[in-house]
This record gives sequence, structure tokens and C-alpha cells, in this order.
Amino acid sequence: MFTVDKKEIGHHIADLISESRFKSARRFGIEYLKTRYGYADADAIPNIQNRICQITKGNKWIQIEDLPIFAELLGVSIENLVSAGTSFTETSNHVTNYSIAHSDNPKDWEDYIQRKDKLFLNPDEYNKTVIDYALEAGNYPLLKYLLDSKYIWFVGDDKQEYHESFGGYGACFGAGTSIKRRDIGHTDNLDLWLKEKDDLRFKLMALAIKNKDFDMLDRLHAREVPMLYKLSHLYGWHPHEYKLPQSKNTEQFITSLALCTDTTLSYFFEPFTIESAYRGEKNTFIFPYAGVLLERMIKQKKQNVSYFIEKTIKHNRDVLNLLNKAINESTKYCNTYYERLKLSNTYTKQFIKAEATRDLYLYPDIDFVAFTYPCLIGTEAIKGFITNVVHITAKSSDSEVQFLINELNYTYESIQKLYTEKEVKHV
Repeated sequence: MFTVDKKEIGHHIADLISESRFKSARRFGIEYLKTRYGYADADAIPNIQNRICQITKGNKWIQIEDLPIFAELLGVSIENLVSAGTSFTETSNHVTNYSIAHSDNPKDWEDYIQRKDKLFLNPDEYNKTVIDYALEAGNYPLLKYLLDSKYIWFVGDDKQEYHESFGGYGACFGAGTSIKRRDIGHTDNLDLWLKEKDDLRFKLMALAIKNKDFDMLDRLHAREVPMLYKLSHLYGWHPHEYKLPQSKNTEQFITSLALCTDTTLSYFFEPFTIESAYRGEKNTFIFPYAGVLLERMIKQKKQNVSYFIEKTIKHNRDVLNLLNKAINESTKYCNTYYERLKLSNTYTKQFIKAEATRDLYLYPDIDFVAFTYPCLIGTEAIKGFITNVVHITAKSSDSEVQFLINELNYTYESIQKLYTEKEVKHV
């Protein structure tokens, strides 16, 4: 047993840093960020440097989640850190989630997976799995090995398992593991853990870009979110209160994507078709983060950004044309139906227009638009569509780019106008 205070621990860590290859809190902090997040964001460096200084001065306790990273970088055990150097437990033979995640030896990976105690399927004392640590460390070879060997997957084959976040559960693309758990209560729960962690898919996609493994993006459904598989033009399946996932991982993914080649970016600006898991209907979408991505590219003054704005303009125009066609057809349906009733004073042109656009909806927070044709006796079976459109707020000093931005937003505003003019006035 040992008893120490935060000043003793802090001074011990300060000595370890000064004797290490890092020499300073700043350099140690940069390596800490790279180990934990896979990169060192310039804005985060002063914050981590200050936190490390506060720890080494004894003003703050080292946090539990920092212990394995500090220990790994400084080449000591966690017990050595928390005992302020008074305990020297040998850890070289103690294999952990953290050590495996930092290993580059496939034999070590396989041996760990095959262990009878199933450590691979469980988080450690810091509530982190091998996958957590591997993503933080940027160990892409290990992650690819797990995926290629079908030990884990972030996108499953059963679309019925795709769902958005609800209650305490996160979004899911049917992620899972093939490693069998033991039947011993609530342990070995990696499968359930993966199903609640779609945000990690974004982190893996950023790593795939960093490693130039662009085939992995398609494999991970990189331009999709699970919610797309649950949508329908019918009101009950609209994205009523849905928000696109926003996190450090999504931000890093968009940042990485904005730096990609035109070939890779083209994939994300091509419309694609999704078949609903509920109703079997097919709807066309564009990358839900297309607007955010365009704004990032405009601010970076990325070459050929005009080409990608033009692609989104075409998509918006296609949606606008589809809406206008649907409204015109619906108006004809309504005219034909209500003319039979011979009550022209009641069923006016304004009423007919209101009926024709009754089920036109726009969700401006995420830029989704849906339309359902009127359900009238003698007309076809209920039909309609749901899709998404793009608008941006970024400005450009390049006159050509700004012209295209204005054109893109004009197409969006034209769609928005159809919705805002929608009136339902019944007698």
C-alpha cells in the first residue's frame, strides 16, 4: 500500500517528462493528443499544455482516463505514476487492451482475440476497449485486420438493424462482432457496445482517408447516416426532430474529407439511392454533410470547388423540378376529383392548391424535403418521395465562386418558398 498526494504525483510526472524524449510539457502534450485522438489540433495544444503544467505543479490531479496514456508515453506502469515512483510493478508481461491497441504484431492481436477470458470483448478499468484505444492511437493496420478478418464490422448486412439514436441508445449501422461471448451474465458485451457507437465509424473513416484507403469509405457507407434507411415520404416516417450527428469525430472526418482529391470528393457529391428498411420504397439523397463540406472547401479556397458547387446546384434543381412536377400532377388529381362534386364555390382554386400541397414538408434544420401525393378516391396508390437539398452560408472573394453560391442558395430558396406558401384553408 502507498499514500501520496497530488503534489508528489505531479512532481514525479514532471521529473519523468524532463528525463524523457519530450523534455517539455508542450512536446509531451502534443504526443498525448496524437496518441489519444490520432492528431494534434493546434487549438488544443495550449489547453493540454496548461493542464499538464497544472498536474506537474500539483495543482490538479491526473485524470483516470489519462493514466494509461501517460504511463505508455513515459515508459512506466500506472502503479508507478499513482505511487509517485515508490512502486515499480513490472508490467512488460501484462497484456492489456491498451498494449494490444498499440502493438504492430498480428500474432499478438490474434493471440489476444483467442484468449479464453475474452478480454477483447470487454472494456478495461478505464471503460475502453481495444477498438477505442486503436482508434485513438491511429493503429489502422490493426483495425483493418479486425475488419478484413470479419472479427468486427461497423456496417452490417441486415438493414432492419439500422437505426437512429433513441433514448440512451446511439445510432447504429448494424455493427457487431463475430467473436463468441461467454454465457456469464453481462460481460463480453462488445457486440452491444459496437451497436451503440456509430460515432466511431466517423473516426475510422478519417483514419481511412489519412491512410489513403478510399475503398474503405464505400465499405463504411461514408456518405450515409443510418436514419436514411428509416425514412419515407409518409409523414410518420419523416425526420421530425432528427439532428445530424455532430461530434469531434464528425468534425475530423469532414476536415479530412475537405483535403481529399477531386476523385474522392466526387463520390460524396453524387446522389445515391436508398431503399427504406420499412416500406421498401426507394429515395434519392445527397451526402447529408454536403453543405458543411462545401463551406469548409470554400474557406480553404480549394481548387475546383466551383465544380462541386455546380454538382449540388444540379441536385437542388432536380429536386425543385421534381417538386413542381408533383405539385402540378397533384393539382390535376384534385381538380378532377372535386369537379365531380360540382361545388365550385366551396372547392375554389385556392382550396385545390392547398389540398395539392397539403403533404409538402421541409425540415430546414437538416434540409430534408418530403412530398406525398393526395390520397383521393379513384387516384393511384399513395406515392411520393423524400430527399435532401443543400444550402450554404459561406462567402467567397472569388466572383465566380460567389456567383455559384448565390445560384445554389437561390435553388434552395425556391424550394423553401414552395413550402412557406403552402396554405390549407378548408370551408
